Order: sequence, then C-alpha cells, then structure tokens
Amino acid sequence: MSTIATPLQLLSDHARLPGAAGLLDPQRLSALLGQEITLDRLRIKPTASVLVSYRAAGSAPTGVRGQALADVGWVQLVASRDKRDNVLRRAARSESRILEHTTADTGPYLLSGGLDSDPRLGREIHRLLGHLGDAALRVLSYNPGRHAVLLLPDSGEVLRLAARPLDGLLQVGECWRELGLPTIAQRRWRARRAVLIGEHWGQGDLAGLSRHPLSMPAATRLGEIIARLHTADVTECDLPPARIGELVPVTTEVVADLLPERAPQIERLSQRLRETLSAGGPPALIHGDLSPDQVLVSVDETAVPGEGQLPLRVVDLDRSGLGPRSADLGSWIASCLLADVEEQATAFLRGYARHLALPPSTELAAWTARALLSSALDPMRRHSEDWLERVVRRLALAEAVLERPGRLSLPVPAPAVPSTDGQEPLVPVSVEHDGRLLTVRRAWADDGRGMPLELEDGSAGSGRAGLRAARLDPATGQVTLLEPGTDPRLPALARVLAQHPSGTVVSHRPGKRAVVRLEGGGGGEVGEGGARYVKIVRPGRAARLLDAIGRSAAFDGPFRTARVLDADDDTVTFAALAGHLLHDGLPTADGIWRRAWRETLEAWAAAVQSSRNRLGTMAVHGPSAEAEVLEAWGERADAVDPAGAGVRGRATALARRELLRLGEVEQPALIHRDLHDKQVLWDPCAGPALLDVDTATAGDPALDAANLRAHATWRELQGIWTEEQAAVVREEIDRAGARSGICPETLAAYESGTIARIACVYAFRPRWRAAARALAASLDQTGSPAHPAPQNPVPAPAGDPTPLGGAATHLERSMS
Repeated sequence: MSTIATPLQLLSDHARLPGAAGLLDPQRLSALLGQEITLDRLRIKPTASVLVSYRAAGSAPTGVRGQALADVGWVQLVASRDKRDNVLRRAARSESRILEHTTADTGPYLLSGGLDSDPRLGREIHRLLGHLGDAALRVLSYNPGRHAVLLLPDSGEVLRLAARPLDGLLQVGECWRELGLPTIAQRRWRARRAVLIGEHWGQGDLAGLSRHPLSMPAATRLGEIIARLHTADVTECDLPPARIGELVPVTTEVVADLLPERAPQIERLSQRLRETLSAGGPPALIHGDLSPDQVLVSVDETAVPGEGQLPLRVVDLDRSGLGPRSADLGSWIASCLLADVEEQATAFLRGYARHLALPPSTELAAWTARALLSSALDPMRRHSEDWLERVVRRLALAEAVLERPGRLSLPVPAPAVPSTDGQEPLVPVSVEHDGRLLTVRRAWADDGRGMPLELEDGSAGSGRAGLRAARLDPATGQVTLLEPGTDPRLPALARVLAQHPSGTVVSHRPGKRAVVRLEGGGGGEVGEGGARYVKIVRPGRAARLLDAIGRSAAFDGPFRTARVLDADDDTVTFAALAGHLLHDGLPTADGIWRRAWRETLEAWAAAVQSSRNRLGTMAVHGPSAEAEVLEAWGERADAVDPAGAGVRGRATALARRELLRLGEVEQPALIHRDLHDKQVLWDPCAGPALLDVDTATAGDPALDAANLRAHATWRELQGIWTEEQAAVVREEIDRAGARSGICPETLAAYESGTIARIACVYAFRPRWRAAARALAASLDQTGSPAHPAPQNPVPAPAGDPTPLGGAATHLERSMS
C-alpha cells in the first residue's frame, strides 16, 4: 500500500543528502544545538548542500523589534570537502567560531555558527562590530550567505549587509529620488561597497496594516506613484535590467523536483506562460518585486506634512531596473491574492489607471500567474509549518488565474484621469473606536435607521465583547456603535445576557436578530455538551420561526435538526447539534469529504421526495420569484459598492435572463432556499444535520442543488476549499441531481442566479468585496457558470471511507 510522504520527507528526498532530515526538523536541530530554536530560512541545493538560518525561540521581548545578534545563527550540511574547508578557513581568518558536528572524512559535513561567522557575511559583520563596540544591534532580517538587515537602536538607523557589492542598488535608489518617488535614502557605511546605512522609517508596512482605515487610499496613492515610475523618462540614466529572472521562472523546475506528483500541472502552467508572456515593448523603470510588504507606512499623520494621511516609502529596490511594466502589476496582484486582501489590489490598480492604461486582463493574468509561480517556494524557504499547503495553493491560484482572467479584481474601466466621486465602497474595511480598530465582518442594506454592521474586535479576546453591532449613516459615513450586548429593537438580547452573564453573542444583525450561545446549565441531554443557542428576534416575531420549523418538518428524519427547548414572544432556544461544519472542509485523500457530502445529499434527496405530498397550501417559490430576489439584491449591492456595479449588472442580467427562460415548477417540493455549506453539520456516526430552516418553502429542488454548487465555486475562489474539494462537492451534487431527475439546464440557470446573488451579498462584506466582483465576472456571455453540470453525470466512486476517529467536534454556529 502506498503511503503519503510527510513534508519533512519531501524536503529530505529533495535534498538527497544523508543527514538532511536532522537540519530540517526543528526538534532534532534544537537537540543538536542544545537550545530550542525556530527555523527562519531554508535553502536546498540537491545533492550539494542544505543551509538554514535559525533564531532562539522566544528571544524577542514584546514590543522590541528584531532579534539579539547572539540569538541568530546558521547551520549547513555540505557534501563537498573543498567547500567545508573554505568555510573553516574564512572563519579562522576572522577568528570566528564555527562548530563542526561530523567527524567522517567522506562527508557530508555538518557545520554551524552565529551570524558573525556566516561564511560570506562574517567579515563585514566583524568590521561592523569592531567599529560599533558593544552597541545593542538587533537583527531585523537574515538570509544566510546573502544578506542581513540590522537595526542600530541608539541612532535609529538600519544597516544592510550583503554578500555582493550594492552599487547597483545605490544607483537605482538615487534615480528614484531624482524622479521624486518616495523611497529611503541610503549611503555607503564607512565606504564599504557591500554595506549600506539608512533611516529606520515608519510603523509598519501595507501588508501588516491592511485593515487600517486609510490603507486603501494609501494603496490607491501607491498605484499613482508606480504609474509615474513606469512613465518616467530614464533615458539619461544608465540603469541595469530589472532582476526578475526568466519569463518562465526557474523555480518551476525546483517545485517539480520537490513535488513530483505536481510535475504535470507545472508543465501545463509553464507552457501556458511560454504561449502568453512577452517581454516585448519598450522597457520601463520597474520595482521588480512589488508587494504590500515592500511599502512602509507611517501612521503618524503629522510626521510628514504634505504626503497625505498615510505617508509611505517604497523600499527593497534590489530588483529594480528596466523591465516590463506588467511584471510589477502581476507581482502586486499575486501578493494581494495570497494575503486575501484583493481590495488592496483593486485600490492600487484604480490609482494606476488614473495615469496609465491597464494592460488587457489576459496579460495581467499571465504576469500574475508568473508571480505566483516565481514565489511558489517562498513558504518552504521561510519554513512555514504549512508550507506544503501554501505551495499547492499558489499553483492552484496560478492555474485558476490563467484559466479565468475575469476573476482578477480589476477596477471599472475609466478615462485616463477619471472622477472618483461615488466610486468608493460605502462599507469600510474597519472602524476606529476608543483607539482600537474594529473589523467590519458583515453589513446589510439600510433599513431606514442606517446600515446595520457587525464588527469584530480582535483585541478584545474571548467573550461577547469581541463582537459589536453598529449602524452606518449612508449620507455622512458616520458609524455609531451600540453598547455591547444591547439593541434597542431587540430588547431580549440584554435580558438573555443579564440572565446568563457567561453567554456569548455569536451573531448580531442590528435591529433584526442575534444569537447567543449558552454553555452547560442543562445537562448533556440539552445539546452537545449541554450547550444551547438562543435566537433573538424582534418582539412578536418568534412565532414566525416556529412556523418555519413546522413547515420544514420533512427535513427532520433524513437530517438531524436542532430541537426547540423553549420559546417566548421574542426568543427561541435550541439544543446544540454535534458535528463538523462542512464549510470548514475535511480531508479528501481518505474519502471522508466525499462521504460527508454523499450522506448530506442523500438526506436532502430523501427529504425532497418525502415532502412532495404534504406541501399543503404552501406558496411556491419559482424562477420568476428568484429573479425578483436577484434584482433586489443587485440594487442593494450597487448602493454600497458602485465600483462593482458594472460587472455585477452584467452578471445579474445574464442570470435573470436564464431564470426567466424556465417554466413554472412542475413538481414542487420542500426546499431550504438558502442551502449552503454553513447550513450543514456532519458527524461520522450521527450523519448530517441541517441548520436555519427559516427560509424553507415549496419550490424547485434544483434551487437548493444550485445553491450548493455555486457555493462550491465560491469557496474555491475564496481559497477556503481546494480545487479538489470543490470538484468532489460538484460531483456529488451532480450525482444526487441526476438521481432526483433534475434537468442540467435548470440546474445551470439556478446556479447562475446564485452566483450573481452571492456576488451581491458579498459586496457588503469588505474582506470579500473584490473576490465577489471576480465571481460575478466568472459568468460567461451565455450566463453559464464556470463549472457547468455534465449532461450525463458519471456516478462518483462509491466506496466506504474509513470514519473519522473519535467523537465529532461541535462547532459554534451563528444560526443567523
């Protein structure tokens, strides 16, 4: 039976050096060095060497930047005796201490030392220490054998030491400053060509401050700056070529060697890049490695007058030079995709487009995919614990971007110098309150009292204080927070929390509903671990919840449903259900993911079939009603995100056209009407459970199947599910749909409607706003979804996967 290689085995096999696993395992390396360490950097040359840098675990005190010099070091395993001898000779000349951990004459040879004994940087560091004496240097960055960045706390300056002369970096930096572009001035330290010194500037970078309320305007301003860079006349400057490497990154060969099973995928991607990429056209001055973490920002608005509300400096110009403009744009977009801040990509491109026309989306997609491939090994080189998943995600993103350039979050086309009046999204990314930044999780349409907001206070820790409700005045943009645990239109919220002080608010839509989780207090029979959920609505509205539960009785049996424990005028209390929320995914390799979805869809099909003869006088929700829902959502979304109105408008028009082609529902059944992965819990022993049946009604079962299918596409686009997970879900939906007699054309029409509706709903959620625009763009000109159901679906493999071990973990559910 074949076994799946662990990440450590993959790295060791890639190195092809005896003893490599001892360097690549932090625990074994800690034992070798006699101290607990954390691996920082990793560089492997197969059959030749393995080089890592490390820092002492817990060595950086809170609030202090960087590491102490003595807490940073390197370890190298080298096959060549000549290279081993060269390292030891250099150390002897500078009187550095290097430990040799092997005694065999034939190698490989294992060496270790501190930063001051680095084989290529050690001499410069010794000179530096000789001049600075006992200065408390802090190490901000260390890439063994290549560079180190050190902070001088006394002067507030930063030193950069490299293994090669930095004349080119000085020259490029001087050109940037002559052009009036914001960067940090550097000069040689004591005439050393490989050591530069400059100001330590700012309080962070655009990556770390992406949730700051001024970060999006700063990204837009950066776009304008880079457009100026790209159009600058540098004919009088003797600039080097940008150091961006080959059009098809050489890292592709390394990834294929590291992950042999991915070799066919990498070859496909490489071939696509060969076919689509071109370095033609006049070269421009580019950054060469543009990303949010290369842009320093100052949150002190008075620090640099005249630079706007968030002054910035573009740094790390090592790769800057003459090259194709699209390389910078693709690099920026790729970085934002990986960080799940696509709105930062859109804001940047909006600023860029004010001064310089954007390339076609296909060209941008190609350069974005190239940047993703070029950086595919970064998680491994930085020794992230989940490096394997991150590498695979970058490959999947590169493939998805090439296949569907429309998923890129491009700004709405505009004149070269357009007006931006009314184009900014109404819902902010975050809100400042009492000196803290609260993240906007969700928002809803204005109900006449302002737009309801649900905020998250990441600094509040656990407890209900972490979730806050607020209202936004659309006319002024003013945000007013409600007192924690209160809502004037939901008086039961304060009452429930007064009765249960340890209760936790897990969801709160101001003025409409809230959910409070209560722990224990009812014994194990009450719910999973005795937990309960109290759903709070406006006075007199609880009866509607109970009516909906009564209408959806056909779901109870095929599914487990939440048992009602108590109810009054404005609350309904439910027992918690055991299970794993399908939204959070399960492994695919052992078949457990397929099993969970197959059991869920079989339960759904059974409920649909059993409900057909007991619908009574229930109103039927058909295609025309769904089209009306979609039209209303489109209007709401345009009000809060006018920049996305164009792409959403095209998507909703296409989807409504397909929906209105459908006839009336011939065989209505009970449908959930809002069925998606966050509504289903699954337990390997107890089976699937269904949540939130408030929207249940009579209708076309194809709508429920389409909801699930569209959400699979959305979760893949969000990066929450892998391509394989989404494909399994679609296969199981198609299998269940075929067995239930659902027409593929009907399923596709409803799925298009759901995709367009999701794009509208998520226009209210800042984190996903840009991705939602990309989802809308995924509908092609026929209004079809990107992954249509097959006309004759092939039954998915059956099998009986091994069940999960142990009891299923109960996940908190907002039930909203």
